[in-house]
Amino acid sequence: VELPTIFATSSAENFAFGGVKIANQLGVDYLVFGSECGDIELLENCADKLNQKEINEKIKQLLKVGYSYPKAVSLAVNCDVLQNPNDTLAVEYLKALKNTQSKIIPMTVKRENNYDGNVVGQFASSTKLRTDKTLRSDFSYDFVIQDIDDDIENKYRDFATHYLSLLTSEKFNGIEGVSEGIENKIVTASKSNGYDAMLDQIKSKRYTRAKLQRIVLNTILAVRVTDVQAYKKQLLPLKVLAIKKDSVCLLSKTDNVVDEITARADRLYYSFSRVEPLIKLQKI
Repeated sequence: VELPTIFATSSAENFAFGGVKIANQLGVDYLVFGSECGDIELLENCADKLNQKEINEKIKQLLKVGYSYPKAVSLAVNCDVLQNPNDTLAVEYLKALKNTQSKIIPMTVKRENNYDGNVVGQFASSTKLRTDKTLRSDFSYDFVIQDIDDDIENKYRDFATHYLSLLTSEKFNGIEGVSEGIENKIVTASKSNGYDAMLDQIKSKRYTRAKLQRIVLNTILAVRVTDVQAYKKQLLPLKVLAIKKDSVCLLSKTDNVVDEITARADRLYYSFSRVEPLIKLQKI
């Protein structure tokens, strides 16, 4: 099932919330996710702490003095695992389950530390596969490799740089992720040397490259703070991407709710790919 764009390109907190919200709508029994520590009790304890008001106030104070978000959370909760990306996301899944009063049972699978770009045994990270074409046939499937289109990504990066060069600071008002005057740094950053050079000028401890990339996409797609708030409150559209033949009956749970932001993202993607979108499930 597709995770709507507004959550798929969001922070770990919103990404996890969107996934849990869809899982709740589908009535699933278990939510299984990876984590570096592989310790569900430790992760549950961290999630409980992050739901405490005083802990969140402490995080805000640490952010103000210059700590990155992962480091601020780790210090506030006094738990080193929260500097690991998959542990951090795991805790957000658990928070979302608690905050939605979900009956879903969480389970975690120990994740190898290979997200830094290294190959560990028979596994390679998605980042490594995106950046090193020579490894794709050894560590992935043909139908996945076909969807990794470097040309489309390069076209998007060029488009994003040119698009941002047209904007004034006022155009960033209300855009999800924009705060503390970051829009001014985006506007004044040179666009002459391309996307990567532009982001290198803007990034900081507080505004990591990943966070800036989300802000850029939100700006292009006109994703506003109010949009995120609205999506969190409403039933989410359930778009099935793949299903077993003997489970077609589950399609009765889906609906025809229009997800305009994902539709925008689709239109943008297909304009770069020059391929008409598939509108029906395809047998593979």
